Amino acid sequence: MKRIKNIDDVDLMDDVFMNLVASDPDVGEDFCRILLSVLLQRKIGKVSVHAQRYIHGSGIGMRGVRLDVEVMESDPGDDTRAVNVYDIEPHTQNEGHFERSLRFRQAKIDSRYMKTGDKDFSLLPDLYVIFISDFDVFGNDYMLYTIHNKCEEIPDLDYGDGLTFLYFYTKGQKGGSDSIRNMLKYLQNSRNNSAVDDATKEVDRYVTNVRRDPEIRGNYMTLGDRIDWEKKLSREEGFELHLISGICKKIKRGKSVSEIAEDLDEDEATVSTIYEMALKFAPDYDPEEIQMALHPEED
Repeated sequence: MKRIKNIDDVDLMDDVFMNLVASDPDVGEDFCRILLSVLLQRKIGKVSVHAQRYIHGSGIGMRGVRLDVEVMESDPGDDTRAVNVYDIEPHTQNEGHFERSLRFRQAKIDSRYMKTGDKDFSLLPDLYVIFISDFDVFGNDYMLYTIHNKCEEIPDLDYGDGLTFLYFYTKGQKGGSDSIRNMLKYLQNSRNNSAVDDATKEVDRYVTNVRRDPEIRGNYMTLGDRIDWEKKLSREEGFELHLISGICKKIKRGKSVSEIAEDLDEDEATVSTIYEMALKFAPDYDPEEIQMALHPEED
């Protein structure tokens, strides 16, 4: 599907435009705070925003995930620690199997918040995976479906894993609240005439500022093309080739396995395997030849 090039024609349901607004240094944090406070119907504290963050697979040939907008809410007593993490994912294409897709996404996100040697799992932040679509995933016309893990034998048992999946349907008529309905309608039609309450009017002000920014207007398609390119690279062979190329560049700069792993946010064992093979192809370090050598059984 060809991406719309005119930034005036897109809405916040467009993942690239959502990214641009959420990551804007002037309005991004306030935008995410208001959006979340309405969708979750509660006050949101100090946040930091990371848009279009890629989490690599656990090894060669293993799939990673791209987060459209990741918002971290800080502990009021410790700005360095996240107590809540929100993954905001707008979707306009019904590709199916979203329950399993979000299960995979949740696992990849959680893995980043526990380091080697960490033993206190109470420090793992609560995670809210927020899926917003213009189609009804479950077909019951609710604007909000809230999903928790539960005990089948004791339905009222508080499981306490800190995990919540939220499916928002922009055209849903049941459940939710007037403020949620207004915000969902604005996300789908991000125009001044859709701003009907204080929250949507404030969000519309942020959206208008971003649309008018000359640099952002010029970068809309650039960012869209980059995201599409990186999504293609995330396929198994494409991502592996990209990783090999990145490691080779680091080798040429004289970096060690541990330094490369840290720079690329990749597992040391994975980097070491590619590193040792790449050395056999010095000084040219042809990524495609290295990839074929890593998988001789596929030649």
